[in-house]
Order: sequence, then C-alpha cells, then structure tokens
Amino acid sequence: MSPEKDGYRTAPPVRGLHHPPHGPHTRKGIIATALIIVAILWLSGLDFGRSLYRKLHHDKKPLWHPPNFDWDSIETNIDLRYTLCYERLQCARLELPMDWFNQTSNNTVSLAVIRQPAVVPVTHPQYGGIILLNPGGPGGSGVGLMLRSGEHARSIFDTNTTDGKYFDIMSFDPRGVGVSRPRVDCFHDPSAAASWQQRLQDVGWFESSDAALGRVWSMSLAKGQSCSNWSGHDGDEIKQYVSTASVARDMLELVEKHGVWREREAQRLLHGECSTLRRLVPRSMQRIKVPVALQYQPGEEKIQYYGLSYGSYLGGTFAAMFPDRVERLVVDGVVEYENYRSGNWSSNLRDTEKTMDSFYYHCARAGYPACMLSNEANTSTPADIENRTNSIINSLYHNPLPVYLPTPYVLTWSEVKSLVFSSLYQPVLAFPSLAMILLAIEQKNSESILAVLVQLIHPSVCAADPLTTLYAMSVDAQTAIACSDADDQSNLSRSEFESFAQGLAEQSPSAGSYLSMMRMNCVHYTLPAVHRYTGPWKANTSHPLLFTGNTADPVTPGLYAREMAKGFEGAVALMQDSGGHCSDAAFSYCTTGYLRQYFQTGELPPVNTTCAADVVPFGPLHDADDGRVVEEAVAEEVKAGRERWERMAEASLEQDATPQGQVWHRLRQILRRSS
Repeated sequence: MSPEKDGYRTAPPVRGLHHPPHGPHTRKGIIATALIIVAILWLSGLDFGRSLYRKLHHDKKPLWHPPNFDWDSIETNIDLRYTLCYERLQCARLELPMDWFNQTSNNTVSLAVIRQPAVVPVTHPQYGGIILLNPGGPGGSGVGLMLRSGEHARSIFDTNTTDGKYFDIMSFDPRGVGVSRPRVDCFHDPSAAASWQQRLQDVGWFESSDAALGRVWSMSLAKGQSCSNWSGHDGDEIKQYVSTASVARDMLELVEKHGVWREREAQRLLHGECSTLRRLVPRSMQRIKVPVALQYQPGEEKIQYYGLSYGSYLGGTFAAMFPDRVERLVVDGVVEYENYRSGNWSSNLRDTEKTMDSFYYHCARAGYPACMLSNEANTSTPADIENRTNSIINSLYHNPLPVYLPTPYVLTWSEVKSLVFSSLYQPVLAFPSLAMILLAIEQKNSESILAVLVQLIHPSVCAADPLTTLYAMSVDAQTAIACSDADDQSNLSRSEFESFAQGLAEQSPSAGSYLSMMRMNCVHYTLPAVHRYTGPWKANTSHPLLFTGNTADPVTPGLYAREMAKGFEGAVALMQDSGGHCSDAAFSYCTTGYLRQYFQTGELPPVNTTCAADVVPFGPLHDADDGRVVEEAVAEEVKAGRERWERMAEASLEQDATPQGQVWHRLRQILRRSS
C-alpha cells in the first residue's frame, strides 16, 4: 500500500527514528500489571464517614453511565466524516496506515476520533481551529477524556472576552487503545483479564512478604510470553506499531484531515448562506470562494495540542519530529524524555514524598474537623499526622482488617498503600477522604469503609460492565506502548531488578516498589516496535512550546518541565506551586490565565514564572494566610474561577466511566447531605 496513492500525505524525513532489524525478537514476555496510573483516572475524589454503607444502599438514584454509542456503527474513511454521538459530540473513524514509515505492513488502523464542536461555525471570524488533547497513560482513552473533561477544557481555552477565539476540542483513542481498531489485547476475554488482575492485587507490593516479588516476577514472565506470541486473533500485529513515533505521525495526519474537513465545512456553510445562487445556478456550476484562512493547506497545516503526563512525551516527540508543524503546543506534567525512552522509570519519584508531606502539613494546618486525623484540640503537628498515618497503615501489615457486610472481605496493607499513592494525584479532592479512610481503619469501623472495599479496591467489579471499562486505561496497551518506546530491558536479571526496586523504594516509600513494576514488565516484553523515536528532543519549532509543571507532582517532577524546555528554541516553563499530578489537580487563576493567553494569542508567560494555587487540601487559604494582596475585582474573578473548577471537577468525577469514580461521586454527595 502506498500512503500517497491511498490518500495520505508522506511526511518529511524524521530525525532520530530508529528502525530495529527485522528477525527474531530480542525481549522476553510481559505482564501488564495494574499500575497505579490506572487508579489516577479513578481517584478524583472520595469522601465518606460512619454508616455510609446504609446510606449508599438507601439512595436509589442511578449511577452515571456513559451514553451507549456503538462505535462499530461508524464507517471508517480516509477523511473525517462525523456523525452525532454521545448526544452532543461528533465522532468519526479515520483510516490510517499500520506502518507510516517503511510500509512493512499493508494493513490499516481505524482511529476513533471525537470532537466537541466550537460554539461558533468555522466561517465565524472568531473560530480558532482545533485543539487536540491527549490524556496520558500511555494507554489512556481520548474518548473517555472528552466525555469527562471536554467542557472543562473548553472553559480553559475559549475566550472570555468579546473578541477572542473559540475552538473545536478534539481527542482520539491512540492506535491500539480503547475503541480504536485493532486494539492491543493480551487476553481477548474481559473475565480472564479481571481474574488475572485480582491475582496480581492479592500478591501485593514487593514488601508485603518475602515471596511477593518472586510471584509477581513469575506472573510477569508468564503473561509476557503469552502476550508476545501471536494468538491467532485478528489485529495482534498492532502490538509492534503502537510506539509514540507512530502516534505522533497519526496526529500529523489528524491535523491534515481537519484542514480538509474545515474547507469542506466552510464550503457547505457558505453554500447554504447563498440561497439565491442555490436557486438559480445548477449545483455543478456553483463555485463559492472559501476564504484563504479556511482553505486546506496541504503539507502545511499546524497542530494545536495539549498533552498530559505521557502526553508530554507524545507532544515533545511530535515537536521534535515535525518542528515546522507547531502552532501551539502545551505539555503538562512533563516526563524526563531520555529516562522514559531508556525504560528505567527511575526519575519519576523525585517529588513523591514532597506530595505526601503536604498531606501531613495541610491536615495539621486545617485541623479538626476538616482533617479527621488531627486531634480535636487542634494541636497536631505535621509530624504527629505523619506518625499517626504510618501507624494506621502499618497496623494492617500483620493484621489485615476483616469486613463482613454484605460479603466477607479483608483490607490489606498493600491495598491501603495503593490507595494512599492514588490520593497523591488529586490532593485537593482526595486528601479529606484519605483522612477519613485512615480514621475508619484506626477505629476498625468496617461498616463505614465497606463501599471502598467492595466497589473501589476490588477490580473484578470493573469487569462487570464492559461499557464502562471501554473508556478506562488500557493496561495491555500501556505496556505495549511504554515498552515499544523503551530500550531493550531483557538483559536485566532478577537480582539486578530487585536492587533497582529497592533503590526506588528507598527514594520513595510511598510509591517506589510499585512503580518499579513498569520496568519489570519491559524486562519480559518480546515485541520491539518496528519503528520508534530515540531523540534528540531538540528543535527550533515554528512557534515556541509551553511546558507546565507542579512544584510537588508525585510522578512527573516539576524540575523536568524546566529541563525539557531547554531543548526547544524559545520554549518557556510555567510552574504551579501545588501538589498533585498536572496543573489541573488544583485551580490556579494565574495558570489558567496563561494557558488561555497562549492558545488565544501565542504569547508565553515571562521566564521563571511560578503561579500560586487558589485551592488547597482541606480548605482554601485566605489571602491573609499566604501574604498575597488581591485587588477586589481580581479576587471576584478568582472566586468565580475556583467555584467553576470545583463544579467541573465534580462533574468530571461524576462522569468518570469507571464504577469506582461513580461510587466516589455518590459518596461525596451523601457526605455533603449529611454534613
């Protein structure tokens, strides 16, 4: 198949693209473990107190489910042909080559594309084009992101004046992920996959026993060998074509195809406006001039992009591969590119304990009852909260908490460790709930934590509803993408891995050994990418990039926003003084303003800018608390923005497509009514 012949434009040569020799595979198998990154898509907030089990089951309001749209009903086309979906959005399937670079395969992929139309038509002078979103992962669903957060994205990027721009917001399930086809799938059986994840969870963290690491290592090897072999299922070939280089090329084609759609849509709208011409002139003779700004520019269309977490690697790779095709590009929660490419995953946890320390600090600052772990006299110090927290968690190591209603269950040390780590992604929403969970464990109040035990921690609940899991993180795709991008890890022995995992655990007791499983997966992976990008991440882009990072991000240290920006001419790093993963973990009027300014005008923040957060865990700081003097008009805008962020965060939680997210939303509502 020739891409040019079949309607695709050939991209210019790409620097740093690595083509491994074809032949015998050089890596061993993999287990796509239930890495805690999956949990960050779930844990957007969690509140509960005593006797919520009874309240939950007496509240008969149905939980939210994503509208049941049948993606298989959409025909795959070489252009964007949208159809109404999810009641208010537009969806399309775009046919793209399996192999962009060497045509080693004649097969194609069907990319699931979703668009939230701008509030103005493309012919309106304030139409600003598309902004392409990526949710991270790797393996995150862009369709799921749009369902949860499309309106929130619009509130950030669209103008708040009378003369700015309004954007189409677009996302997609990357190749191999979600409802794109073919999909990376190691089990081809949701029940078997859920059962495997349950077994893995039952083993626990490496420190949970002297046998845990050996068991997980063997499970990793078993699943890896199984997943790496051709199973006979259609689409298994996709596993070698999901590297970030291929996804970046897909994004370039999406931008091109939007240009085609934009001109076609403008022609349709202008034709409709010219009613006299329509009436008097035969359609074949009608030639309505489309304004130059709306005409498709083959090979010259430029991207507007916002990428989170792994999306920062995708965005940086796009900018390095296609530097002359950048209109606006923001990467938020920035990974260290070379470390991710190496497959070590050893630089992610520099600030994890800083985030954990913020739990102790803000709990003591807010006091009781805002934080239930603070004593009622409000004399607790951060050190007191830390000691109490560790004592509660460690009490489960030899004595897991038994739960007996409505079915028996046992809460383990490993499960609580995972829950604590999850909370670090969304401190503002999750820390109050975490304090209540820990208090319930301390009091051995099994009834009040039942909902979490049964409907949040137990992964088999997810498998009960394929509709909801369709838009969650794809664990198998996560492994295939991450290990396709990485250097070969197969020479790492078990003893060498144990030393590596121990080192990460010493660096971050809250997350180290758990995150190290990402590297273990790649030790056992046997399917290298046919093509991958190996750098450099340096370029003089057609418009400067904007990097953003938090001062206490648990998995993408803010340091790397500054470091990675150095590779791109004119790029600027914007810091936000807050915890959590990515800037939207907390509302900042300052950060939101700079993001909108960049997409509206292209203007970057001043170098070395750090924005304050306007919300903090356990309750907002007042101006007097942090020394800021805020003008009255601005203060009102900040207040309105904070309230809007809280509504958006709550709505995003409600529309989280996992049962866990929906239950957490219900618990928050019940607690609010109870207070």
